[in-house]
Amino acid sequence: MKQKQRRSQQAALYRQALFGETPQPPDLEERRVAEQSQDQAARCLRVQEITRRLVEHYGEPDWSSKDPLSQLVDVLLSHRTRDEQTAAAYASLRQQFGSWAAVRDAPTAAVEQAIAVVNWPEVKAPRLQAILRQITAERGVLNLDFLCSLPVQESLAWLSRFEGVGPKTAACVLLFSCRLPVLPVDTHVHRISIRLGLIPPRLTPEQAQPVLQALLPSDARTIYNFHKGLVWHGQRRCFFQRPRCDQCFLRDLCLYYAAARPKQSREVQQEGQTEGT
Repeated sequence: MKQKQRRSQQAALYRQALFGETPQPPDLEERRVAEQSQDQAARCLRVQEITRRLVEHYGEPDWSSKDPLSQLVDVLLSHRTRDEQTAAAYASLRQQFGSWAAVRDAPTAAVEQAIAVVNWPEVKAPRLQAILRQITAERGVLNLDFLCSLPVQESLAWLSRFEGVGPKTAACVLLFSCRLPVLPVDTHVHRISIRLGLIPPRLTPEQAQPVLQALLPSDARTIYNFHKGLVWHGQRRCFFQRPRCDQCFLRDLCLYYAAARPKQSREVQQEGQTEGT
């Protein structure tokens, strides 16, 4: 037994010499792991309550009726573009060309003109056509329904090979159309999750995705409710600048509001003093 303990101590000293590791008593390590587990559990409960309130306030969002290929086109058009402009461009493509094969084979200038209402149509038109051609070359048909029957990671990897298709775009297609349990992290989800204290401010949207995904159940409906609810909340209350915290039903769960409240109180107090003089 003593010989076994000596070997363990020697191994710890060896690791310390090589890697600068500081041996920690087992109870400290166990305590750290337990605290991390408790923190994760608390965050999961907060996400559950946030999702419940979002659905209660905004209603449960309807699923998209678009097939995966149509959804991909829609999301590509939506990059840095308002929803109403995206919808107009999508409808214009359907009306003028009638099929995605016709969009693929049309003159690029005609496609660019059809989607002129979106931001950067000169970039999106040739990119969309290139993706449609690549899908045809690889699959033989313009259809992405097969993605719905693949494991999530395989579908994400397949979609992410195309230029202009990042993690958010791929996740949107798989969640919205295939109803697979993967969370898209757009600018609203990212901003509000930071303000709510669900993720550290230093994380990029790509880095935040697995962290937020781990806080949600592996259920597409719950993930969709969370995603859409935060998008709507970001569009209606939790703006990038001057969020309407006084109208927010999540403020008791929000670290941003808790930090801003003392400042707001001081400003109100100073205004009152100014009026009284």
